[in-house]
Amino acid sequence: MKNNTTDPASKTSIKTFPERIIMFRKTILWTIVILTLSFLPGRTFEKVNLFDISFMDLIVHFCLYAVFTFLILREQSGKTGRQLTIISWWMAPLIASAALGIITELVQWLLIAGRSGNFVDFFLDMCGSAAVLLLYPRIRL
Repeated sequence: MKNNTTDPASKTSIKTFPERIIMFRKTILWTIVILTLSFLPGRTFEKVNLFDISFMDLIVHFCLYAVFTFLILREQSGKTGRQLTIISWWMAPLIASAALGIITELVQWLLIAGRSGNFVDFFLDMCGSAAVLLLYPRIRL
């Protein structure tokens, strides 16, 4: 029986848990940013007036999830050591964005004082994700 740890091909196709954490470190850090901003009490944002733009929260939702999706795409395509199929490259970011968006809106609705879960916020989360999924093949950085 052959030991997979000494096989050179196994090093690129099978990643250990710590290697996956390192591989997706930017995505993980960005997820922490999203969760932190999503779980702050609502009154926190009343004090912050960065720009006087109507619907600024919707723009922020779009941008947070656009960056989240971009990071997933970038890190999964650049460091896995394997060719991604058309389904696998867009399914992981889409499912991750949907799961994160649903979780944050449910927690806001059920647990965070001064915050309410909102379908419009979730919709904008998914629009940001979809925009990057559509544009990423054309803007490979």
